[in-house]
Amino acid sequence: MEWFWVLYALIIGLCVGSFLNVVVLRGLSGESIVLPPSHCTSCNHKLAWYDNIPLFSYLFLRGKCRYCGEKISPQYPIVELFTGIIFAAIYYKYSFATINLNLFFLLAAASLCIVMTVTDIKEKVILDVHAYILMVFGLVYNMFNIAGANGTKIMFFLFGHKIVIHQAFIYSILGLLGGFAVMAGISAIAKLITKRDCFGEGDAYILGALGAFWGISNAIVIFILSIFVWGGLSIPVFMYKWFKNKEYKLFWGMLLFITLIILFLIGEILDIFDSIMFQWFVLLLLASIGFYCCRHLLASVKKGEGLTVIPYGPALIFGAFVVMFVL
Repeated sequence: MEWFWVLYALIIGLCVGSFLNVVVLRGLSGESIVLPPSHCTSCNHKLAWYDNIPLFSYLFLRGKCRYCGEKISPQYPIVELFTGIIFAAIYYKYSFATINLNLFFLLAAASLCIVMTVTDIKEKVILDVHAYILMVFGLVYNMFNIAGANGTKIMFFLFGHKIVIHQAFIYSILGLLGGFAVMAGISAIAKLITKRDCFGEGDAYILGALGAFWGISNAIVIFILSIFVWGGLSIPVFMYKWFKNKEYKLFWGMLLFITLIILFLIGEILDIFDSIMFQWFVLLLLASIGFYCCRHLLASVKKGEGLTVIPYGPALIFGAFVVMFVL
């Protein structure tokens, strides 16, 4: 019976994922999410209800419009399936066999994160309204301590009136302000150095919204995780360009840098480094190679080869999902 409800959450997620596709596409085009009814983006033919069954319609139609034969973007089934899996996972972790307000807020936050991820990947754009909604959800979520994880209350007097608020709400406000300030500051510094927009303004809104929902401490974790995720995806792109352009010094330098980091981490985990001097030597070597590579990465940005090949928003969202399911 318990797994029946998990399956039910999966089905609900598939349906919500279908709606999120509408939110993404119509948000980018400026259309209403209500009217006109669902239609083919190629021939504008109104779709029947059986053409809108999440995931199954795409498979049954073999990825083509029933009316004009044009290919349907794989975005539709991917978003539907991913949303379904996320909904089932949230229900399994947080609300097994029960329905509560905490579950509603988590599902809503996950849905907004998915929408922002898709818009950023699709058009490298974050619609501010989606981040604003997540910010409001996060503040309300923590104002009433809906998660119930931190029951500590703080009492203070303001103009002679006693005010009592949850500590989680303070962390939420700090997460909102701190998250926005960190990304906005990094974006400003990167632009000052490269004279180009390396990060979009939307990235600051995303981290601010995630900080509002998960608090300042988790916002720090999300930011650190995003660096590794984004770097792990972006650096290979540049390595490919360097190898293709026969810039072998940069290619082998970055490869050496990555190899040394992996070996150093393995050594720390297995505790095989006995000499502190050797550890410092490796760290200094890593710092030197890393500085060399970063200088050329910035130079590549100045040339217009931009790091924005891979948007940063999805990396932040990935960090948020790690916090949601692992921490």
